This record gives sequence, C-alpha cells and structure tokens, in this order.
Amino acid sequence: MSDNCTPKILRSTAKLPETPALERIGYGTGVGVFNLQRKDQSPWAAKIISRNAGRDRKQYSNRLQLEAKVLSSLNHPNIIGYRAFVKRPDGREVLLMEQCEQSLIDLIEIRKEENLGPYPVEYITKVAVDVAKALEYLHSSLVLHGDIKSGNILVKNNFEIVKLCDFGVSLPLKADGTLHKIKGCKAFYIGTPCWSAPEVLKGEEYLGAIITSKADIFSYGLVLWEMMTLSFPNSSTAIDESYYTGISDDLDAHLGERPPLPDSLARDPTYNQIVELFNMCTMQDYKKRPSAKQILQFMGVY
Repeated sequence: MSDNCTPKILRSTAKLPETPALERIGYGTGVGVFNLQRKDQSPWAAKIISRNAGRDRKQYSNRLQLEAKVLSSLNHPNIIGYRAFVKRPDGREVLLMEQCEQSLIDLIEIRKEENLGPYPVEYITKVAVDVAKALEYLHSSLVLHGDIKSGNILVKNNFEIVKLCDFGVSLPLKADGTLHKIKGCKAFYIGTPCWSAPEVLKGEEYLGAIITSKADIFSYGLVLWEMMTLSFPNSSTAIDESYYTGISDDLDAHLGERPPLPDSLARDPTYNQIVELFNMCTMQDYKKRPSAKQILQFMGVY
C-alpha cells in the first residue's frame, strides 16, 4: 500500500444506469452493491455510496476510494478482482468489481434455516485454505485487511473458489507485520467488534497492545467457528443488519475471547484439524497465533 494516505480518485469511462434499474445483491455500511449486467460479457458488481449517507457521505466516500486504491494494486485469485472506479453525475463514487454468486454469510444463514448442521470438513477446509492464501498474499503486500468475517468472503460455483472482499478499512503494515502509522494520517483499526482480536478491542494504549497482521488471523479463526456453529460470534441475536456493523444491544460480554464449540464438534475426530486450527488462530496472545503462511503449512498446502 502506498504511503500516501489520501487515495487518488481513479477514473474510468465505464457507464452505469441509474440505481433503480440495477438489481441490489448486497449492502454494507453506507453503501449498496448492485448487479451490473454487461452485453455479451460477464457481469460486474457495482458498489455505490448510498443516497441516504447524509453527513457521513464523506467518510464512506473516503473508504470507497481507499478500497479502490488497494484493490487496484492487488492481483490474486482469492481476492476479488478490481475493474474500475467511476463517479456518477450526482457525484457519488462507484467501485466496479468482479462479481461472485454469494457471500459466505448468506450461505451460512441458508444452511441454518434448513437445519443442515455444521458445514462438512471439506467445505470448511476449502474456505480455510483459500482465505489463508489471500491473507498470505495480502500481508506480504503489507496490507492488513482489518475486517475479516463471513460477510466479506465470497463464494463462486459452489465453493469451487473462495475470495476475500471489502478493503474499505484496510491498513498499511510495516515489514515486521505491525501497523504502519504514517505521519499526518489517522490510521486506526475499525473492523467489526464481534470478530475483532482482543488487542484491537483493548486499544493500543492498554498494556502496550500492538496491532499486527495477527489481528486478521484471530478474525479468520472466528470464520471457521461460524461455519462449524452456523452462528456469528459474541452475540445472542440472529443474523441481521447488526452483523455488518457489530453494533447490537446483545453483544457478548466476552468480546475478543475464543467462543466455545459444541461438545459434539470438539469430540468429532473428523473435525480435529479444523478445531486445532481454530484454537491456534484464536489465541489471546497475538504472538502465539500462526501467520497465514504457517496456516497453509499446517493445512498441508506446502
């Protein structure tokens, strides 16, 4: 990631119809994601600043510009592909990206509604490996994703390939994996509280906590937990809009801790490797968590 903390506006000649003519396929804080069909070509996903962003529009605009800048600098099969960044006539920015069929959180919610039980090990393993590959590339590129959760993981062709998305709160890293604080820039971790590592929640001023690439690893471990429990961590509510913000009246008092697994899963030998990986990634001490490369070695990728 460039040391320049103010992303330049990237421009494109791509044309977009008005949002009422577009099919909404997702949403996030301050943005909507729409299906952009293209004649005789594969569709794109268009992330557009909400018309109702109000006084927060500048904040969401800055995030979208940052995401465009980061995505345009990345090229990896397990990271969603950048296509273009444009401005609409009304001034709203639009990030155009590769489109995937569904987010992992949607698939988890469907599986829960159909009472299908935990994902089989082979599906969890596929997500674990593909996301670890994305994180290894990302961290070696000195970028902290900063908001790993199932809502920011996309699935194509029934788990044929899994991709990481949503880089609007990503942060620069130094070569040693610690947060790179650039003079004159406000670089602070945002994330989503239910998935955030303990050192993030406590704040850097608390007991000398340091934010590193291992913050992504803790959140990654909770994604494995989501696939095993069909729940989202540290909240007693069902999946709803609070999932995307982490703001709810029912947040667990144990934010930043490792959530327990059902005894049936913890004792099931077919899940041994995934459970061990989950435990490794959700260690309280960030120094004891594996790197993305070590995860891939543990999973036998290399």
